[in-house]
Formats: sequence, structure tokens, C-alpha cells
Amino acid sequence: MARFRGLIFDLDGTLSDSVAMILKSSSSTHERLGLPWEESACKEYIGRPMYETAAHFAPGQEEEYRQIFGEYNMLYIPKMIKPFPGVLSLLAGLQEHDVAMSILTSRLQWGADWSVEILGIEKYFVKVWGVEASEKHKPDPEPALLALANMGIEPGEAAFIGDAPVDIKCGKAAGMTAIGVGWGVGSEEALREAGADYYVHNTNELYKILLG
Repeated sequence: MARFRGLIFDLDGTLSDSVAMILKSSSSTHERLGLPWEESACKEYIGRPMYETAAHFAPGQEEEYRQIFGEYNMLYIPKMIKPFPGVLSLLAGLQEHDVAMSILTSRLQWGADWSVEILGIEKYFVKVWGVEASEKHKPDPEPALLALANMGIEPGEAAFIGDAPVDIKCGKAAGMTAIGVGWGVGSEEALREAGADYYVHNTNELYKILLG
């Protein structure tokens, strides 16, 4: 029996094994613009809207940064992303139990839709919400509340599943249960500090929480 009527999943680092792609897009962008690059600094901005990333790393060059980053995304996405182990069977099991599911990502809509298509998971979700879908973004609860309303689900009946502190904070601010996953960019300490109700190391543990 499903524990929640509705679920919101983050995309990159949660469903999509795409962190290496993001890091490569980032390092290539910085190299092209002659900007310094550190992997740890880049990881801190995974999950945030691109306009925030560009403003932080390339003040005064934000538009060019976003354009170049997008070009590298188009080059690397089809070559470098795949579902995390166990994700496809998890989603299939949730669908069999009539759990409504949406994706909420800080990616631009085109990149989110394309990634979901490449991963082969579009059939499991009511809707994919890109960064343009709301005025405010994670960790603000606005996009999560919009996604819940679209599914007809109350926050207390739903869980937000993500790998970054902004995912956890967004879910908690919306009144949802928040579940941190251990295969993305966020450490267990960071996710728990953000307010995660649960922390899972693999999809088997997540399955037990959602359908146990």
C-alpha cells in the first residue's frame, strides 16, 4: 500500500544520473570564458536556477554564461545522462499503486523535457515543472504547491524527494514530508540539517518508505 497519494521528485541527482554532465558543462563553460573553476563550488549550485549560477560565477557576463552553458548541455545531455540504478523499477511500482507523481526541477523547461524523454520516464509523471513554471523557485514552496494543486493532492498527503538541501527546504516549506537521497550532490549531514524527515542510501530503501 502506498504511503503517499502524491510525490514530487527532483530531476538531476535524484532520478537522473546527470551530475557528471552538469560538471562537464560547467567546466567547459568556465574554460571558454576564462573563468576559474572548482568542482566543489559548482556542486553547491546544482539544483539552483541558472540565472543564480550565472550571476554568481560570471557577474556582468550572465547572458553569455547561460547561452554557452546551454550549448554544452545540448552537446552532453544525450551522451552522458542515464537513470540511477533502480529508478525505473521504483517508478513502475509507484505507478502500479496509483501514486500521482510530478517532477520539479530548476532546469529550463526544454532541458527538463528533453532529459525526461532521454531517460524514458515521461510516462510516469503527471507533469514536468521547469524553472519557468513559477515566479519563485526552490527552496521557496511556491513551485511545489503549484505541482501539488495540479495533481489535486494536499501537502500532508505528499512527499518531496531530492538530493539537495534546496529540495528538502522546498518540500518542508510546502508542508510535505521530505526525503533526502544519498546518491546525488547533497551529503547526509546537509540534507538532515535542511530538515529531511528521511534519508535513504538507495532506491530499495526509498521503495520501502514509499510502498512499505
